[in-house]
Amino acid sequence: MNYNHLFYFYEVAKFGSISKAAKHLTISQPSLSIQIKTLEDNLGFRLFEKKGRSIALTERGQKVYLHCSRVFQSTQELFYGFDKKEVTKNFTIGISPEVDSSLILETSQKVNTILKMKLKIKLISKMDFNLEDGGNSSDISLYITNKSLSSSSKGLLSLYKTIKIPVNLFQSQVHKAKEKNLIMPSKSFSLRDETDLYLKQVVDEKFDIQMESDFISSLIFSVINGYGVAFLPISYMLDSMQEGLVLKYGPKKGYWLHKLNIYWSNEEQYQQWIKHFVILLMKTKKV
Repeated sequence: MNYNHLFYFYEVAKFGSISKAAKHLTISQPSLSIQIKTLEDNLGFRLFEKKGRSIALTERGQKVYLHCSRVFQSTQELFYGFDKKEVTKNFTIGISPEVDSSLILETSQKVNTILKMKLKIKLISKMDFNLEDGGNSSDISLYITNKSLSSSSKGLLSLYKTIKIPVNLFQSQVHKAKEKNLIMPSKSFSLRDETDLYLKQVVDEKFDIQMESDFISSLIFSVINGYGVAFLPISYMLDSMQEGLVLKYGPKKGYWLHKLNIYWSNEEQYQQWIKHFVILLMKTKKV
Protein backbone atom coordinates (compact mmCIF):
# COMPACT_ATOMS: atom_id res chain seq x y z
CA MET A 1 0.00 0.00 0.00
CA ASN A 2 1.31 3.46 -0.95
CA TYR A 3 2.16 5.68 2.05
CA ASN A 4 1.21 8.80 0.07
CA HIS A 5 -2.27 7.42 -0.58
CA LEU A 6 -2.85 7.06 3.15
CA PHE A 7 -1.59 10.56 3.83
CA TYR A 8 -3.85 12.03 1.13
CA PHE A 9 -6.80 10.13 2.60
CA TYR A 10 -5.92 11.45 6.07
CA GLU A 11 -5.89 15.04 4.79
CA VAL A 12 -9.21 14.70 2.93
CA ALA A 13 -10.82 13.17 6.03
CA LYS A 14 -9.39 15.89 8.24
CA PHE A 15 -10.72 18.69 6.02
CA GLY A 16 -13.95 16.86 5.15
CA SER A 17 -13.55 18.07 1.58
CA ILE A 18 -11.49 17.07 -1.45
CA SER A 19 -11.31 20.66 -2.70
CA LYS A 20 -10.08 22.06 0.63
CA ALA A 21 -7.57 19.23 1.07
CA ALA A 22 -6.31 19.69 -2.51
CA LYS A 23 -5.77 23.39 -1.88
CA HIS A 24 -3.91 22.64 1.36
CA LEU A 25 -1.75 19.99 -0.33
CA THR A 26 -1.23 22.19 -3.41
CA ILE A 27 -2.32 19.47 -5.86
CA SER A 28 -5.25 19.37 -8.28
CA GLN A 29 -8.63 18.02 -7.21
CA PRO A 30 -8.74 15.39 -10.01
CA SER A 31 -5.30 14.12 -9.01
CA LEU A 32 -6.32 13.89 -5.34
CA SER A 33 -9.55 12.09 -6.25
CA ILE A 34 -7.56 9.52 -8.24
CA GLN A 35 -5.27 8.92 -5.24
CA ILE A 36 -8.29 8.28 -3.00
CA LYS A 37 -9.93 6.01 -5.57
CA THR A 38 -6.70 4.00 -5.90
CA LEU A 39 -6.54 3.54 -2.13
CA GLU A 40 -10.16 2.39 -2.03
CA ASP A 41 -9.47 -0.11 -4.84
CA ASN A 42 -6.46 -1.46 -2.95
CA LEU A 43 -8.46 -1.82 0.26
CA GLY A 44 -11.51 -3.24 -1.44
CA PHE A 45 -14.06 -0.93 0.20
CA ARG A 46 -15.32 2.65 0.12
CA LEU A 47 -13.78 5.17 2.48
CA PHE A 48 -16.13 8.08 1.78
CA GLU A 49 -19.77 8.51 0.92
CA LYS A 50 -21.65 11.54 -0.35
CA LYS A 51 -23.92 13.45 2.02
CA GLY A 52 -25.63 16.22 0.12
CA ARG A 53 -22.94 18.46 -1.32
CA SER A 54 -20.27 17.22 1.07
CA ILE A 55 -18.60 13.90 1.87
CA ALA A 56 -18.41 11.84 5.05
CA LEU A 57 -16.43 8.81 6.13
CA THR A 58 -18.02 5.39 5.91
CA GLU A 59 -17.88 3.17 9.00
CA ARG A 60 -14.76 1.45 7.66
CA GLY A 61 -13.35 4.80 6.66
CA GLN A 62 -13.63 5.99 10.25
CA LYS A 63 -11.54 3.04 11.42
CA VAL A 64 -8.88 3.70 8.77
CA TYR A 65 -8.79 7.35 9.78
CA LEU A 66 -8.16 6.50 13.43
CA HIS A 67 -5.24 4.27 12.42
CA CYS A 68 -3.84 7.03 10.18
CA SER A 69 -4.13 9.52 13.05
CA ARG A 70 -1.85 7.35 15.15
CA VAL A 71 0.69 7.12 12.33
CA PHE A 72 0.77 10.74 11.25
CA GLN A 73 0.60 12.26 14.72
CA SER A 74 3.33 10.13 16.24
CA THR A 75 6.19 11.73 14.32
CA GLN A 76 5.88 14.51 11.77
CA GLU A 77 8.52 16.54 9.99
CA LEU A 78 8.22 19.70 7.93
CA PHE A 79 10.76 20.81 5.34
CA TYR A 80 8.70 23.68 3.91
CA GLY A 81 9.84 23.10 0.36
CA PHE A 82 13.55 23.28 1.12
CA ASP A 83 15.96 20.74 -0.29
CA LYS A 84 17.45 18.67 2.54
CA LYS A 85 20.93 19.77 1.53
CA GLU A 86 19.87 23.41 2.02
CA VAL A 87 18.58 22.93 5.54
CA THR A 88 21.15 24.48 7.84
CA LYS A 89 19.55 23.97 11.25
CA ASN A 90 17.55 21.30 13.04
CA PHE A 91 14.90 22.24 15.59
CA THR A 92 13.00 19.56 17.51
CA ILE A 93 9.69 20.31 19.24
CA GLY A 94 8.26 17.84 21.74
CA ILE A 95 4.55 17.93 22.57
CA SER A 96 2.47 16.16 25.17
CA PRO A 97 -0.50 14.04 24.00
CA GLU A 98 -3.10 16.77 24.56
CA VAL A 99 -1.47 19.35 22.30
CA ASP A 100 -2.85 19.65 18.76
CA SER A 101 0.02 18.82 16.40
CA SER A 102 -1.57 20.63 13.42
CA LEU A 103 -1.61 23.95 15.29
CA ILE A 104 2.06 23.61 16.24
CA LEU A 105 3.15 22.59 12.74
CA GLU A 106 1.22 25.37 11.02
CA THR A 107 2.49 27.99 13.47
CA SER A 108 6.06 26.74 12.91
CA GLN A 109 5.63 27.08 9.17
CA LYS A 110 4.42 30.67 9.54
CA VAL A 111 7.45 31.56 11.67
CA ASN A 112 9.83 30.10 9.08
CA THR A 113 8.10 32.17 6.39
CA ILE A 114 8.15 35.38 8.42
CA LEU A 115 11.81 35.04 9.40
CA LYS A 116 12.81 33.53 6.02
CA MET A 117 14.65 30.78 7.85
CA LYS A 118 15.65 27.38 6.50
CA LEU A 119 14.90 25.72 9.81
CA LYS A 120 13.97 22.03 9.66
CA ILE A 121 11.17 21.45 12.15
CA LYS A 122 10.78 18.00 13.66
CA LEU A 123 7.71 17.46 15.78
CA ILE A 124 7.73 14.52 18.18
CA SER A 125 4.64 13.47 20.06
CA LYS A 126 3.83 10.88 22.72
CA MET A 127 4.63 7.65 20.87
CA ASP A 128 8.26 8.73 20.54
CA PHE A 129 8.79 11.16 23.36
CA ASN A 130 7.05 12.40 26.49
CA LEU A 131 8.84 14.23 29.28
CA GLU A 132 6.12 13.28 31.75
CA ASP A 133 7.00 9.63 31.05
CA GLY A 134 10.74 10.08 31.39
CA GLY A 135 11.76 11.43 27.97
CA ASN A 136 15.20 12.97 27.61
CA SER A 137 14.99 16.77 27.54
CA SER A 138 18.39 17.01 25.84
CA ASP A 139 16.75 15.72 22.66
CA ILE A 140 14.58 18.79 22.11
CA SER A 141 14.73 22.57 21.86
CA LEU A 142 11.10 23.28 22.71
CA TYR A 143 8.49 21.35 24.71
CA ILE A 144 4.78 22.22 24.81
CA THR A 145 2.48 20.70 27.39
CA ASN A 146 -0.65 21.53 29.40
CA LYS A 147 1.09 20.29 32.54
CA SER A 148 3.76 21.77 34.81
CA LEU A 149 7.00 19.83 34.64
CA SER A 150 8.83 18.84 37.78
CA SER A 151 12.52 19.66 38.18
CA SER A 152 13.46 16.06 37.41
CA SER A 153 11.27 15.99 34.27
CA LYS A 154 12.32 19.24 32.65
CA GLY A 155 16.08 18.68 32.96
CA LEU A 156 17.82 21.53 31.14
CA LEU A 157 14.54 23.10 30.00
CA SER A 158 13.05 26.19 31.63
CA LEU A 159 9.59 27.73 31.42
CA TYR A 160 9.43 30.30 28.63
CA LYS A 161 5.74 31.23 28.64
CA THR A 162 2.32 30.06 29.81
CA ILE A 163 -0.57 30.62 27.39
CA LYS A 164 -4.21 30.46 28.46
CA ILE A 165 -6.62 29.55 25.66
CA PRO A 166 -10.43 30.01 25.81
CA VAL A 167 -12.43 26.79 25.57
CA ASN A 168 -15.73 26.95 23.61
CA LEU A 169 -18.37 24.51 22.45
CA PHE A 170 -18.11 23.49 18.77
CA GLN A 171 -20.63 21.92 16.42
CA SER A 172 -20.47 20.95 12.73
CA GLN A 173 -21.77 23.47 10.23
CA VAL A 174 -21.59 20.89 7.44
CA HIS A 175 -23.41 17.91 8.97
CA LYS A 176 -26.37 18.06 11.32
CA ALA A 177 -25.35 16.94 14.78
CA LYS A 178 -27.39 16.11 17.85
CA GLU A 179 -26.60 18.95 20.21
CA LYS A 180 -26.63 16.77 23.31
CA ASN A 181 -24.25 14.13 21.89
CA LEU A 182 -20.92 14.93 23.50
CA ILE A 183 -17.48 13.98 22.16
CA MET A 184 -14.93 13.83 24.96
CA PRO A 185 -11.16 13.55 25.33
CA SER A 186 -9.71 10.54 27.15
CA LYS A 187 -10.08 10.41 30.94
CA SER A 188 -6.30 10.73 31.19
CA PHE A 189 -6.47 14.24 29.69
CA SER A 190 -6.56 17.41 31.75
CA LEU A 191 -9.05 18.80 29.24
CA ARG A 192 -11.39 15.96 30.24
CA ASP A 193 -11.08 16.90 33.93
CA GLU A 194 -11.80 20.53 33.06
CA THR A 195 -14.84 19.55 30.97
CA ASP A 196 -16.22 17.25 33.68
CA LEU A 197 -15.82 20.01 36.26
CA TYR A 198 -17.62 22.54 34.05
CA LEU A 199 -20.51 20.16 33.32
CA LYS A 200 -21.03 19.53 37.03
CA GLN A 201 -21.44 23.27 37.50
CA VAL A 202 -24.00 23.64 34.67
CA VAL A 203 -27.16 22.08 36.04
CA ASP A 204 -29.40 23.01 33.08
CA GLU A 205 -27.31 21.20 30.47
CA LYS A 206 -27.46 17.41 30.08
CA PHE A 207 -25.15 15.71 27.60
CA ASP A 208 -24.86 12.11 26.45
CA ILE A 209 -21.24 11.03 25.90
CA GLN A 210 -21.07 9.40 22.46
CA MET A 211 -17.35 8.74 22.15
CA GLU A 212 -13.96 9.31 23.77
CA SER A 213 -10.55 9.60 22.13
CA ASP A 214 -6.93 10.12 23.16
CA PHE A 215 -6.23 11.89 19.83
CA ILE A 216 -7.09 15.58 19.57
CA SER A 217 -7.39 15.29 15.78
CA SER A 218 -10.03 12.58 16.19
CA LEU A 219 -12.09 14.90 18.39
CA ILE A 220 -11.85 17.70 15.82
CA PHE A 221 -12.68 15.34 12.96
CA SER A 222 -15.69 13.91 14.81
CA VAL A 223 -17.11 17.40 15.40
CA ILE A 224 -16.67 18.38 11.74
CA ASN A 225 -18.45 15.23 10.61
CA GLY A 226 -21.42 15.82 12.89
CA TYR A 227 -20.95 12.93 15.31
CA GLY A 228 -21.57 15.30 18.20
CA VAL A 229 -20.38 18.48 19.91
CA ALA A 230 -17.20 19.07 21.91
CA PHE A 231 -15.61 21.56 24.28
CA LEU A 232 -12.23 22.40 22.73
CA PRO A 233 -9.60 25.15 22.95
CA ILE A 234 -10.43 27.71 20.29
CA SER A 235 -6.88 27.69 18.89
CA TYR A 236 -7.36 24.05 17.81
CA MET A 237 -10.45 24.96 15.77
CA LEU A 238 -9.30 28.09 13.93
CA ASP A 239 -8.87 26.50 10.49
CA SER A 240 -12.20 24.69 10.76
CA MET A 241 -13.92 27.94 11.74
CA GLN A 242 -12.32 29.93 8.92
CA GLU A 243 -13.32 27.27 6.39
CA GLY A 244 -16.92 27.33 7.59
CA LEU A 245 -16.84 23.74 8.86
CA VAL A 246 -17.84 24.38 12.47
CA LEU A 247 -19.86 26.78 14.60
CA LYS A 248 -18.58 28.19 17.89
CA TYR A 249 -20.80 28.71 20.91
CA GLY A 250 -20.18 30.43 24.20
CA PRO A 251 -18.67 33.70 25.44
CA LYS A 252 -15.67 35.26 23.70
CA LYS A 253 -13.58 34.69 26.82
CA GLY A 254 -14.59 31.01 26.72
CA TYR A 255 -16.34 28.83 29.27
CA TRP A 256 -12.95 28.40 30.92
CA LEU A 257 -9.24 28.79 30.05
CA HIS A 258 -7.03 25.88 29.02
CA LYS A 259 -3.34 26.26 29.85
CA LEU A 260 -0.34 25.50 27.64
CA ASN A 261 3.17 25.69 29.11
CA ILE A 262 6.05 26.33 26.73
CA TYR A 263 9.49 25.14 27.88
CA TRP A 264 12.68 25.88 26.00
CA SER A 265 16.30 24.80 26.02
CA ASN A 266 17.77 28.32 26.46
CA GLU A 267 19.60 28.05 23.14
CA GLU A 268 20.26 31.65 22.13
CA GLN A 269 20.37 30.91 18.41
CA TYR A 270 16.67 29.96 18.55
CA GLN A 271 15.49 32.81 20.76
CA GLN A 272 14.17 34.97 17.89
CA TRP A 273 12.37 32.02 16.32
CA ILE A 274 10.72 31.02 19.64
CA LYS A 275 9.72 34.62 20.34
CA HIS A 276 7.79 34.81 17.04
CA PHE A 277 6.35 31.33 17.58
CA VAL A 278 4.87 32.32 20.95
CA ILE A 279 3.54 35.63 19.56
CA LEU A 280 1.66 33.75 16.83
CA LEU A 281 0.28 31.22 19.32
CA MET A 282 -0.93 34.09 21.50
CA LYS A 283 -2.74 35.59 18.50
CA THR A 284 -4.60 32.36 17.74
CA LYS A 285 -6.55 32.59 20.99
CA LYS A 286 -7.97 36.03 20.12
CA VAL A 287 -10.90 35.22 17.84
